[in-house]
Amino acid sequence: MLDLYFIRHAESAMNCEAHLIGGRSEGTPLSDKGKSQAQLLGKRFLLQGIKFHKIYSSPLLRSIDTARLVGEQIGYPGKELIISDDLIELSQGDWEGQPRTEIYTPETLARINADNWNFTPPKGESQRAVEQRMLRFVKNELLPLDQPNKNIICCIFTHGVAIKCLLRGIMKFTPKITYRVWLDNAAVTRLQHTDHKWYVMNINDTGHLLGVSPENI
Repeated sequence: MLDLYFIRHAESAMNCEAHLIGGRSEGTPLSDKGKSQAQLLGKRFLLQGIKFHKIYSSPLLRSIDTARLVGEQIGYPGKELIISDDLIELSQGDWEGQPRTEIYTPETLARINADNWNFTPPKGESQRAVEQRMLRFVKNELLPLDQPNKNIICCIFTHGVAIKCLLRGIMKFTPKITYRVWLDNAAVTRLQHTDHKWYVMNINDTGHLLGVSPENI
């Protein structure tokens, strides 16, 4: 059985600029709050006694930094972190860093909502394309690890839209649902794969961030 923990990266500097379109924002670091979130997530895994066989990350800075901070808490060497371009966030192309109010006009929103799965920003990427590469990552990197009578546990640090697109591809729900799945920073989405079937164990699990002060790490 595969036991898979998909993690949206902790809060980044771009997440603090909610009025701007983020997308890949490749050089965006974690905020101070994000660093605390990652440490709390690592402490949670340590207290739960979870031992990851492999840890993967998107190549974007905020994802790598989240993975490394978690790894420091659980004793997972940073040099063993596996980077995959397939885990990168959806590209917003020319829209990245632009004010949402200027880009998301009523006309543009109507075009997006008419076919959100295939809509592609200028020089950007569609949700369909994101789903295809996320499924490719699962097929090429994770499913070969599945072994009878053995529980393989992996942690995958990636991005909000990327996880939503993967869920759509695995569960086959309508693309319009992707806008209605909420994923917080540093949230856990846990999937299991056994007997050639997928099971969703939880989505947007942020229990490690509730009622805990960073000073108590």
